[in-house]
This record gives sequence, C-alpha cells and structure tokens, in this order.
Amino acid sequence: MSAAGRLSAGYYDGTTVVPSTSQVTAAGKEAQCLLWYQGHNPGTIDGIFGRNSQAAAKKFQKGVNYACRTTLAEDGKVGQQTWPYLRRLYC
Repeated sequence: MSAAGRLSAGYYDGTTVVPSTSQVTAAGKEAQCLLWYQGHNPGTIDGIFGRNSQAAAKKFQKGVNYACRTTLAEDGKVGQQTWPYLRRLYC
C-alpha cells in the first residue's frame, strides 16, 4: 500500500501506460503483480504482458464490472480506466 492509500508493487506508480505485449516494462511487472495480488494469475511475472496476463486482466475487468457496476472494456488491456481499479481493494 502506498502512502496515498493505493496498492503498489513498486515498479510503476502511474495510471496511463499500457503494458507492452512484446517487451519488458515496469508497467507490465506492476500490472502482473497487482493482478496476482487481486487473485488473478498472470503467469510468470516478467514484465511482458502476454496471453496469460491479458487473460487475467480480462477476468479482473469482468469481476470489477460485476462488483462495481461499471463498464470497463473487458479487453485484457490495463490502461487509464483499468489502472485505478487495479490499485484499489474495493470499488
């Protein structure tokens, strides 16, 4: 938990970068760690946001849409709309 009350793994603290599917990024590692913490297995935490990470993100987005009655795109991409929910423990 960061000083601002947000979940953080310490790799990336922003909310705008979409993790890359082809190269190692800090945003990729951060998203993978937070998905794992939230109970969604992204596979190997390596910073590359591949198929397993995208599948975990889709499950996360679907769960958030149901629990929080929101309309996140269930596309497996962690972008500006998904990051804030990924950094919270509740809606």
